[in-house]
Amino acid sequence: MAQDHSTPATQPSDGKTPPRRRVGPRRSQASTDAVLDAAYGELAEQGWRGFSVDRVAKSARASKQTIYRWWKTPACLAVESVLRRVPEGRSAQDARDRISAVVEPMLLMLRSGDGAHAWRGALLAAADDEAAGELFRGWFAERIKAPMRHVLAEMAIRGQVRRDWDMDMATELMLGPVWHRLIAMRGPVPENYARRLIDNVLRALAPEPGA
Repeated sequence: MAQDHSTPATQPSDGKTPPRRRVGPRRSQASTDAVLDAAYGELAEQGWRGFSVDRVAKSARASKQTIYRWWKTPACLAVESVLRRVPEGRSAQDARDRISAVVEPMLLMLRSGDGAHAWRGALLAAADDEAAGELFRGWFAERIKAPMRHVLAEMAIRGQVRRDWDMDMATELMLGPVWHRLIAMRGPVPENYARRLIDNVLRALAPEPGA
């Protein structure tokens, strides 16, 4: 996300008076939330291909200049507007429940209201724009890959999955069907989908008999 940098004024010639800094508009949380909320509504209604920064600015009562100062690209704004709405997962003890707690918040959002439309737009924006793609991959690594890696590592120590499991393959098995439903088929995500996906992943990563 772009940050606003104030520019120092020129040092006075006498060298006695400290230089003054020219301060631009500060980024308030209320203004940030208003822009992100407007961007989410725009994305859910118009999709990424119809996404308009002009309409976002008008809805949020913000200037386009401010939006372009605070976000690197319109795609970054679109992606962040969706990712910030994914709730935190619940705590759990059982390995399957812990993995479910990682993916279920996102699936719950996909099943709620216009969440599927907004997520579809965010994924397309991330695919189209390099900076937005980096933003999405950073979120994915922190919120999905890292906690899944911890659970699978513990399961490998206990002999419940192979020791040579691959993180990328695990996440592709887990979420590839979700992206397929969302982007290609534009179909709904069933309520029990997380458990089915987890079972598929754990079957694929199960140790060989006698290993």
